[in-house]
Amino acid sequence: MKETMKRGWMALLLALALPLCALAEQQEAQEPAAALSIAVTQTVSGACTLEAPLAEPDAQAEAGGEALAAAQALADEVNVRLAQRLMTQEAERASRRAGADIAQTAKVWQDGQTASVALTWAGTQADGLDGYSVLTMALDLTTGEEIGFDALFADPDGARAAMEAIIERDVLDTMSDYMEYADLLPMPTDSFSFDGEGLTVYWPQERYRYFSGEAGRVTFYWYELAQYIGEDSAVYALSRPQQADAQAMAAALEAGGFGGALSHGLGELLSAFEDEGGLADPDYTTNALVYPLGRRGWSVEIPKYAETEDEETPVSAIRASRISFFGLTSGSTTRDEAVALLGEPLASKTYDEEKASDMLLAPGESLFFSIGGRLLQVHFDEQGVLSCLILREGDAEGLY
Repeated sequence: MKETMKRGWMALLLALALPLCALAEQQEAQEPAAALSIAVTQTVSGACTLEAPLAEPDAQAEAGGEALAAAQALADEVNVRLAQRLMTQEAERASRRAGADIAQTAKVWQDGQTASVALTWAGTQADGLDGYSVLTMALDLTTGEEIGFDALFADPDGARAAMEAIIERDVLDTMSDYMEYADLLPMPTDSFSFDGEGLTVYWPQERYRYFSGEAGRVTFYWYELAQYIGEDSAVYALSRPQQADAQAMAAALEAGGFGGALSHGLGELLSAFEDEGGLADPDYTTNALVYPLGRRGWSVEIPKYAETEDEETPVSAIRASRISFFGLTSGSTTRDEAVALLGEPLASKTYDEEKASDMLLAPGESLFFSIGGRLLQVHFDEQGVLSCLILREGDAEGLY
């Protein structure tokens, strides 16, 4: 079978272009699929079925018998792997139990060469107990083989150490003392997914669990891991930093966000941002409530004295302290580099320790730019290195 696949593969790539037909929530790369794609079907029982279907009949007819045989063999292999890893039969059996309550949500990222799947399973688990789990799988769509954690990196040990250092700095040091399940180290490497923004690691719920009951996760952004990823990695292209591009930046800001990093943008109700990994209890500045998102380093603001309930209040600002955005990278970009990219600012403001604390910023300096009809606050620490980006509605009167 492998020899048949090898002979027919070049013909297959030229003849087949399988469509994306997911019926559940998906994140897609910009390039069209070259061979296989993963489709998601949501069943009435609450379970998800994932498979790699063959092409449409017209495309199949053009492919020829040998290419179709190779396509079928590859699709069959991928479907078996998906069903085994995502426990499809177990989910079906669990859904048929009396009193069972299953809610599964699948997220798929794919670029035609690779696919990354994360299936959340809430409610009745395969063992009959109530709980929350995340099942993941990364696939090479050209071979059907699974992509393991170590295969992503030229230096897996270095990457793991760097990720655990990030966990200590950004997660453990800020975690509530009331967290009952907070055993994050050592970091697991057997449950992960990736997309255009970064690599997300998932913990079993008995080790790391949010107050909501969901199993914990941490996303590591590509710019944080790039030095450990070699050219042979399936995620090499993803890990390369965005090129400085003021025009693309302006388009993203005009749309109300930072280029698709979040599913929602300025002006949308706070309640919509529950989809971004949940909302933690808010912190306060002098004029806003700042809600941290489940996405590490990100938060949103609403006016402090809004007349509506918090959940029904439009978001007035988005903050990102962990970001690489068309030439602006937190922890790396200098003040001079930012000015060279963005031009002279509208204004600047210096924050000493007290003023910075009042605004939930590091002591340093903010530059303000009008871009794409929005106000972008670019904040630098005392060493002149980018600390945070804040996208605001309007002219942010009184900020500077």
